Amino acid sequence: MNGWTDGTAVMERIFAGLRLRALLESDWRPRDLVSFHARHKMQLLAHHPVAYRQAGRVVAQAGTRPREELAADYARLFHAAFAVEAGIGRNVNVLQHCMGMLGGSLDPAHRFELVRAIASYQAGQVALSVPAALLRGYARGEAARYVRDQTFFSPYSEDLRDQVAD
Repeated sequence: MNGWTDGTAVMERIFAGLRLRALLESDWRPRDLVSFHARHKMQLLAHHPVAYRQAGRVVAQAGTRPREELAADYARLFHAAFAVEAGIGRNVNVLQHCMGMLGGSLDPAHRFELVRAIASYQAGQVALSVPAALLRGYARGEAARYVRDQTFFSPYSEDLRDQVAD
C-alpha cells in the first residue's frame, strides 16, 4: 500500500505528464513554471526528493536560460522523479510536512486525529487516502491554500481525464 491505492502509480504518472505537457505546450512564462513546480512539490518529494531538488534548481534559472533548454531539463527531471514509486516513508514525510505547514490552525483534537491516521498509514493499517483526506479537509483558510493546492492530494485532475480517454 505505497500509493493511493494499488495500481495507481501509472495513472498518477500519466496525469502528471499531461499537466507538464499542457504547461510546456502553452505560451508559459517563468512564473508559470515556478507555480507548476510549487503545486507539484509534495508529489515530487513523495517520489524522488533528489530529483525534486534538482528540478528546483532548474526552475530557479527560469528567465535566464533559453526556454527550450530549460523546459527539456525540467521535463527530464520531472519524469525521472515520477519513474520512482512513492514509498510509505516518503509519503509519511510529505504528510508530516503538510501537517507542519498547517501550524497553529489545527486544534489539538484534530492534530491528534491526524497524527494517529498518519501512524496507521505507516503501519499499513489504512490507505494513504485516509490521512490525506483528513489533511486536505483541515487545510482551511488562505494560509492553508498552499497545502490544498498540492497535486499530491489531487493527482488526477478532472480537466485532464477526457484527454486520457481519447
